[in-house]
Amino acid sequence: MNYLAHLLLSFDDTQLLVGQFISDDVKGKKYMHYPERIQHGILLHRFIDHFTDTFPECLLLRAELRAELGLFSPVAIDIFFDHLLSIHWEKYSSIPRETFISDVYSRLSSHQEHMTENRRFFLSKMIEYNWLTHYKSLDGIALTFEQMSRRIKSGRKLAGATWLLEKHWKTSENAFEIFFPKLISASKVKLDTFAT
Repeated sequence: MNYLAHLLLSFDDTQLLVGQFISDDVKGKKYMHYPERIQHGILLHRFIDHFTDTFPECLLLRAELRAELGLFSPVAIDIFFDHLLSIHWEKYSSIPRETFISDVYSRLSSHQEHMTENRRFFLSKMIEYNWLTHYKSLDGIALTFEQMSRRIKSGRKLAGATWLLEKHWKTSENAFEIFFPKLISASKVKLDTFAT
């Protein structure tokens, strides 16, 4: 999953939110250097990624996109799913999307002491360009794919990935609607294991 889903699945817990946001910068057992609840957020992020990567409908969708996107199909699915979460937001959150995003920016900005310099820079750009709101429109995810294609070596295939979402819309939406409620439930169960 991409950022919007990870942040939503922090369940209104600031420390989990921070852990989820910094997780990609924290390798191996280095998560143990952080406060306990931030550790949980890092581990939850890893769990969510693994759950997504192994979920049957996600694997089928990945196989459907592989011919056109190759190894970048999982990246595209992460963005597709944040788009689908954005347009179906009211199914999964009682907090208005814009309010949620504004609150996330505020909370993360207040906890930058736990972030690397690169992650602080990333956050500043996320806020400056309001990236989390882009996922709701096809133009917004097209911009996201274009930016990613420039940052990733051999990533030019991603530049045109938005038309694949339109081409595979029904399959993507059906996969998301099966997958995301199960991810929410699995994430809550995973959090319960941290309390034992």
